[in-house]
Amino acid sequence: MYGLISAIKVCLKDKLFITGGRAGRAEFWWFTLFAIAVRVVFLPLNTIQYLGIIYSVINFIVFVGHYTVMVRRLHDTGRSGLHIGPMLVGLLVSFAGFVIVMPLAVTVGEIIAGLGALYVLVLCVLKGDAGDNLFGPPSPLPSKA
Repeated sequence: MYGLISAIKVCLKDKLFITGGRAGRAEFWWFTLFAIAVRVVFLPLNTIQYLGIIYSVINFIVFVGHYTVMVRRLHDTGRSGLHIGPMLVGLLVSFAGFVIVMPLAVTVGEIIAGLGALYVLVLCVLKGDAGDNLFGPPSPLPSKA
């Protein structure tokens, strides 16, 4: 069985900056659980003045790992990582609205990002291709963590 420790090792150590290849459902969902837990546990650091930097670094590393495993998961279903585009566009619109102090743009960006995230999550639930596809052979599962 593919477990939490294996997913963390693969996503943060072995393939942190690698979007090529494929990731199975177990790797993606275990790492997603880990990413949510890390953000919830370390969120109180963000309220303390200088410890917020530590939270930002941890959050960035987990974000990169989560982004890359999401792209590899889309590859496993035979789709390009460009399917993450609507989510990222929504985040950019929201950020731009925040910078130019335009609350409507922030709200619209959040809606676009939320719908994009829902779309990507639905794609990540789908079963991966059984054999080789454009992105390579299926990801082998380690036997133990």
